[in-house]
Amino acid sequence: MVSQPNRRMVLGGTVGAALAEAVLGPATASAATEDRAVVRSPNGRLRVTVRVLDGRLRYEVRRRGRVLVDSAGLGLDLADRPSLTGGLVLEDVEHSRIDESWRPVWGSDAVVRNRANECVVRTVQPESGIRLELVVRVFDDGLGFRYRLPAQAGLGDYTVTAERTEFVLPPTATSWSLAAGTDWNADERHYRKAALAEVETAQTPLTFVTRDGQHLVLHEAALIDYPSMTLAADSARPGTFTSELISLPDGTKAKLSGEFSTPWRTLTIGDRAGDLAESHLIENLNEPCSFADTSWIEPGTYVGVWWELQRRHTTWTEGPRHGATTDRVKQYIDLAKETGARNVLAEGWNTNAGGEWTGQDFLTPRADFDLPEVLRYARENGVGFIAHNETRGFVDYYEEKLDTIFARYAELGIHAIKTGYATKFQLGGVNRSHFDQEAVRHYQRVIDAAARYRIMINAHEAIKPTGLGRTYPNMMTGEGVAGMEQHNYMGPEGNPPEQATILPFTRFIGGPADYTPGVLNVTWDPAGLGTRVQTTSATQLALYSVFFSPLQMLADTPENYRAHPGYAYLKDIPASWDETRFLDCVIGDHTVVARRKGDTWYLGAITDERDRTLRVPLRFLRPGRYEAEIYRDAADTDWHQNPLPIEIETRTVRASTTLTLRLPAGGGTAIRLRPRHS
Repeated sequence: MVSQPNRRMVLGGTVGAALAEAVLGPATASAATEDRAVVRSPNGRLRVTVRVLDGRLRYEVRRRGRVLVDSAGLGLDLADRPSLTGGLVLEDVEHSRIDESWRPVWGSDAVVRNRANECVVRTVQPESGIRLELVVRVFDDGLGFRYRLPAQAGLGDYTVTAERTEFVLPPTATSWSLAAGTDWNADERHYRKAALAEVETAQTPLTFVTRDGQHLVLHEAALIDYPSMTLAADSARPGTFTSELISLPDGTKAKLSGEFSTPWRTLTIGDRAGDLAESHLIENLNEPCSFADTSWIEPGTYVGVWWELQRRHTTWTEGPRHGATTDRVKQYIDLAKETGARNVLAEGWNTNAGGEWTGQDFLTPRADFDLPEVLRYARENGVGFIAHNETRGFVDYYEEKLDTIFARYAELGIHAIKTGYATKFQLGGVNRSHFDQEAVRHYQRVIDAAARYRIMINAHEAIKPTGLGRTYPNMMTGEGVAGMEQHNYMGPEGNPPEQATILPFTRFIGGPADYTPGVLNVTWDPAGLGTRVQTTSATQLALYSVFFSPLQMLADTPENYRAHPGYAYLKDIPASWDETRFLDCVIGDHTVVARRKGDTWYLGAITDERDRTLRVPLRFLRPGRYEAEIYRDAADTDWHQNPLPIEIETRTVRASTTLTLRLPAGGGTAIRLRPRHS
């Protein structure tokens, strides 16, 4: 990861007000005696005001003079100490400026600009002597703020019993959210649309659009050693939410020691839906890469024994229909070589996988799976192996063996694993939420251990992403989404088509998702489950532009791919990008995304349950002629009755071209655009 030097100018109490005005604007040159601090975005359009009012920290957010967050309270409750929501006195305000560019190891853009103004508001509670700081960072596309408890006498070990962060939002705004939950699958549900005043609880991200068209996402960044934040509505104040942290088994929230900074509470803001999806605010609020050498981290597509298990064509368990056999995985290795996929996944390869999932041995393969031969064949074909580690929530058992497992994988040349935590989370001798502080610590221990052995992680049933991929880029992707498998488990209607048009502006705001797209035979039902994928085949191709994951699965089987003409589009498709543009997007209706790798663009367009015709200008192209390879639904394609047919057309286009895309309900279009050099 390459980063240009951070250029900061610190404007503390010893710097004159005139200099503060010159650098940050007149509103930031406030003295501590005024009991307030103001910090603006670099372009001046966004303003955050922090005050100590009647002894409590409060903040307000305005954009272009309009209130986005009305005066809202801040603070923490610590066990056996006075609440830090009162009795505070403002002592000092320090301003600084951030302007840097950095290159992700993988991402949606090759270069990221990190430009913001920051303010540290320092307070003290004379009654207890406790010092509490609020760090506010304001970007052109949003803001983040976090609490910091500096090192101080009398605050060694302490317990957070509640976080009292308020968000006073426009109650008439239209929102998309998931109800707050502590279950393992709380993030794997369908997003609901409602006025903010009707939302009682929410996971984050919470996305909403105001009546005047401002788009916002409320989330968190840099979630480390702290519980996940959910939101609880104040029934007496419509549109007002308070942070509700996931509890430890004893009912407290976090057990801390010494100096500590909480995760950032974030608002990503834009004029259009695409501004939210293009933002790097969450990543920028995380620390730079912690690894000196990242050469071993390789984004790319992968294939494997997975969808056939979901469709019950084969089994995780041993027997006549076992999926992860030596011969079957070799067939997927051949598929990987054909498609340019970097890795092959095998679920059910190890002893005691499947069934009760108890007593698993993550090092000993099944009798019909010759691991050395599979690894030899994979190396011979330039393909890596992803080892499935489904803990089934036996986390203590897994942690005891973690270093032994990873060390052996490193010896074998296995550099990627897919973890899983389905149904429970037994850690520290108790079953707990996947999202409490100790669970968050476990996920971090896995990332750290994997890094020691140069292993990449794809985590399922894990904590939501909060931009940590910048700091720990071996944390490649994760679940936390109603992905492809929910077409099995959500009943005959699976994931309704509109869900795919919502996800880029909700779940994907925090980071990549292992949605596992690419099922081209959407009606395949070998076990007679009575369920199917609720899209057309062309939509599955378009999802490779709409959804981002640096480990991106080509989820269908070798037989289904080779029988479908859309297979050609997936060969050598990238999983990390140089540039991303969200072109025409209405949350819940339709989404059009273009992503560039080198000089080739991939454009995907999808719609909800309604037919749509979209006009898409190609102004993002550089000068010259391009060959557009278009994969679209055929004239007789019908999402319900005839979802498989696609038409393939090749035509010449330029930046001045406007394409007309006809999308049937549940349908889509995928386009590859290559420069023509003759």
